[in-house]
Amino acid sequence: MKKYYLFLSLVALLSFSCEKDDVCPATTQTTPRMVIEFYDIAAPEEIKLVPGLFAIGVDSNGNEVPIHNELVSTRSSIALPLQNNSNQTQFKLYESYDLIDSIVNGNPDTISVTYEIETVYLSRACGYINNYSIQTFSIASESDRWMNNSEVLITQVTNENEIHVKVLH
Repeated sequence: MKKYYLFLSLVALLSFSCEKDDVCPATTQTTPRMVIEFYDIAAPEEIKLVPGLFAIGVDSNGNEVPIHNELVSTRSSIALPLQNNSNQTQFKLYESYDLIDSIVNGNPDTISVTYEIETVYLSRACGYINNYSIQTFSIASESDRWMNNSEVLITQVTNENEIHVKVLH
């Protein structure tokens, strides 16, 4: 019987030794992604869907890098992760993306974003997140460009509930 009480005492001691700061709530904001929303070039205040929108990252050597959980879909906005170890990130954004017999179809435009990184300490359990301050946003010039113009609406990327960049197409 003493062993039973000793065991219960040990379990109780361990369960009460955790502090509030030892567990990071699921509702805690993580490092935010940059949100781009697409608008109609003919009516710049109207949101316009992009058919078959798909994004892929481009590393500093020009190699394509898959984006976690990125799917092809028709939508009017996209949230893109910025690199934490660099102050510039590039993406290829495809309009009408399709993969047929291992051949990529669609119209890719390359965007470049430069930014400053601010590392913010949240707590012992949650650690650090990065916020970003957009310095430049550009669309590469090419003959078959589907994105015509862009405007940075909010330079501070601190959450994903705001539209940071407006793109006309």
